[in-house]
This record gives sequence, C-alpha cells and structure tokens, in this order.
Amino acid sequence: MEKKQLDQHHQTAGQNTIEPDNLPVKSISWFVVALVVIVAGTIIVMNQVYWLTSSSLVQTNELDVPNKLLESVRAADKQELEEYGEIDKQKGVYRLPVEEAMKIYVKKNGN
Repeated sequence: MEKKQLDQHHQTAGQNTIEPDNLPVKSISWFVVALVVIVAGTIIVMNQVYWLTSSSLVQTNELDVPNKLLESVRAADKQELEEYGEIDKQKGVYRLPVEEAMKIYVKKNGN
C-alpha cells in the first residue's frame, strides 16, 4: 500500500498544484487589530506621561526657583508704597504710604 502512495506522489510531483487556502484569516485579522490598538494605546499613554513629567520638571526647575533680583525689587517697591521717606529735602518733597495718601486725598477732594 505504501508503494502505491509513493507512486501517486511521484506522478503528481512535477505538476503545478494549488494548495487550498487554510490560513485562519479571521484570527490573524483580530490579532492585527488588537496589536494596533495596543500599540496606539501605549503611544498615547507614553505621550501623556512625557508631557506630565516634563511640565512638572519645568515647574520645579524653572518656575519654583527663587529669583533674588525679583525679590529685591518687590521688597523695594513694598518699602516705597508702605513707608514714609524723603525724596528731595531741599524742595520739601516727601513720600507717604499709599494708605495715608489716599486718606489725605479723600479729605481734600471729598470723593
């Protein structure tokens, strides 16, 4: 019986035969779709993590660092707005705190 099968095989060996399409197309399609969804989801999540991390680093490294020059300018401005001071002694020009100057203005102009 084996000889008969071998003979049949040798007779059809040189012929062009078409094999049946036995690929599981549906399964492969679902695998490809799932793979694309997973890759896209991973890219979106990684992008969000990158932006959250980078904005946090900018906040801590750039924006939260004390600026000594800005602090000194603000302190000088606060002093000028809240304390008495001398501007020009010869002309008799002095600085008043803003609150005090507003009270005087209201008394003079009645507004």
